Amino acid sequence: MSNTDGQTGRSKVAYKQLFANKNFVALWLGQMISFVGDYFYWLAVPIMVERLTNSALMVGLSVITTALPMLFLGPVAGVFVDRWDRKRMMIAADVLRALLVLPCLLVRTPDQVWIYYVVGFLMSCVSRFFFPAQNASLPLIVQDKDDLLAANGLMQTIQTVGLLAGPALAGFAIGLWGEQVAFIIDSASFLVSAGAIMTITVPRTTLGHKAEGGQVAAVWAEMREGVSYLFGNRTMVGVLVCLGVVQLGLGAINVLWVPFLQRTFGVGATGLGIVDSAQGAGMVLSGLALGFVASRLNRTAMAGWAIIAIGLFIAAMGLAPTFGWVIVLSFAVGLPLIPAQSALMTMMQLSVPDLKRGRVGSAMNALTTAAGLVSMGIAAAFSEAVGLRAMYAIAGLVTMSAGVIGLFVLKEPERPAERLPVDKAIETVDVLAD
Repeated sequence: MSNTDGQTGRSKVAYKQLFANKNFVALWLGQMISFVGDYFYWLAVPIMVERLTNSALMVGLSVITTALPMLFLGPVAGVFVDRWDRKRMMIAADVLRALLVLPCLLVRTPDQVWIYYVVGFLMSCVSRFFFPAQNASLPLIVQDKDDLLAANGLMQTIQTVGLLAGPALAGFAIGLWGEQVAFIIDSASFLVSAGAIMTITVPRTTLGHKAEGGQVAAVWAEMREGVSYLFGNRTMVGVLVCLGVVQLGLGAINVLWVPFLQRTFGVGATGLGIVDSAQGAGMVLSGLALGFVASRLNRTAMAGWAIIAIGLFIAAMGLAPTFGWVIVLSFAVGLPLIPAQSALMTMMQLSVPDLKRGRVGSAMNALTTAAGLVSMGIAAAFSEAVGLRAMYAIAGLVTMSAGVIGLFVLKEPERPAERLPVDKAIETVDVLAD
């Protein structure tokens, strides 16, 4: 058999092994349903804020309030992701978010918009525990590191399905029954996710030592250990620099996309759903293809060139003459998203030992979120003066520069991260106990 045939066969085996892994399939399906529900929420909130306030700044604030916990709570949450049972943490987070989203049903007037900000902030706080726990659990569920890139591709495809089905369904449902139905559906999707996670087995690999000093000192010491590892690992520094610049570009889009499409092209909820669904279709194609070519690709080059393509299409979207071109360019943006995200996530997972993944990943998210918040703040403050089209073009150019930087600073992990045997009992000590 030729080398190419062997690689293709290896990719097909990766898919076969992943879908034979009941734990992975349960996590994958549960998260897919949850992401579809999330898009109901993410579409309904900016539409309602824009409708009630007619202010891009107020829309931007609704996004910024959800990003703040990533910056301030993320590093601390990562410590507890490495301490506590990750499966139980994910279940508790899903149940809490299912309850937290329900107060959004009360918003009817401009003076009640603050409810969205509080709900978004609290849900984001809970999510700071869920997502690091999920990312740290994936390499334990998928034991073969050669299958990890394909697994990350499939997990990123969850967002694809969310983008493909969520906005279209949300746009239709909101147009038919109003924005309030979106919050009920999102709440139900969190409960479905919690139920799916209850069925999986995640090896428990929590810290096996008691940190020196009191509780606060112990948390601080472990948090600093994660930050030190982040800045001491060549691969992680490259990923941090690349993602930081990406967020300087893409953060603005989180604030601008609803006002841009509504004001420039006059589209409503259905049109917004079509745009996101077009992006999701592009992600579906690249996500499916990635598993078959993963073993042939250089992750650093794939990430760099994919980010350049994303930036190029976003800049072009700002210059789009008609709404039809926006749909086409949204599809084009979706094509490189999965390869870029999957390559960076796999490099991170292979670079960090299991017992540090929660802390290192959360520190990474906090620092890149800071860059995103700067971008959001600039976009919210200056979009009215500079113009929405110009801001889109600038955001695209900044994102392109991140890809160029990535081609020079990204580095493949020198060796796989430490992995702990699934069948080995690991002594766990409650580091919070005195």
